[in-house]
Amino acid sequence: MNKPKKISNRKARGVYLLLLIIAIVILTPRIYYDLQPNSQLLLSFKEIDNGISKMEMKQYLSVSKYKKKSKKYHAPPAKFDPNKYSLEEWMALGLSEKQANVVVNFAKRGIKNNEQLHQIFVIDEVLYGLIRDSTVYPEKYNRFERNYSKKKDELQVELNKATVEDLDKLPGIGTYFANKIIAYREKLGGFYDKSQLLEIQRFDEQKLNLISKNITIDYSYVKLININTCTVAELKKHPYLDWNVANSIVKMRAKFKKYTNFDQLLESELISIELFNKITPYLTIED
Repeated sequence: MNKPKKISNRKARGVYLLLLIIAIVILTPRIYYDLQPNSQLLLSFKEIDNGISKMEMKQYLSVSKYKKKSKKYHAPPAKFDPNKYSLEEWMALGLSEKQANVVVNFAKRGIKNNEQLHQIFVIDEVLYGLIRDSTVYPEKYNRFERNYSKKKDELQVELNKATVEDLDKLPGIGTYFANKIIAYREKLGGFYDKSQLLEIQRFDEQKLNLISKNITIDYSYVKLININTCTVAELKKHPYLDWNVANSIVKMRAKFKKYTNFDQLLESELISIELFNKITPYLTIED
């Protein structure tokens, strides 16, 4: 009867080393995630398999992020005038020293109402929501606000030829958004619909509703691109078009010899109905 071969010390060490490596590979990710500050936000694969969709995960993470951010800020202890708040008092609400300095510098010029306070870029939605009901303003600004309210309904500004000064007169706009509107107008080649203002960063429905009755649009100022003569480079400069779509439009022109109607653009797999409706106001067909 043959005796079983004895495993050498060298082979035994090799087996132990292999088992150790396997244990490290299995346990390292678990230890890593347990040490992360946001580990409570990570959902297990079992939870995903149980029916949590990507959209639900995104909403969960978004809410958790909002809750975390809200803990950073504090509601003011009492009613206050933003024009008189010190650097230290703004920092006590949760702003950094640099952010608090920005608000104090704005206050030196005079913050007349909550609209102007909300326009200060360092005051985000979370902090604004905590302080808006606690603000009070001097009587001189209250008188200004009453007079301004009477006049603002009479103001009419045409978006496609307005200057910074014209736009600055609109309620809730200021020079910051006035410059943003003009910069985006130049990229587009002009506005054809008021809702396009929502494509500007930080410009929301609240601002649009505030100025909607004070703005008009003259479509004749919109710069049109002739799709029978334009180049790919000219097309891709437009914010609604990337290189692939621009190249597709020029290539299809060669196929048709020339465009005779806009519906021909829909033969491109890259142009959806939504994109078609967005870009056609900026196009023209000429020989």
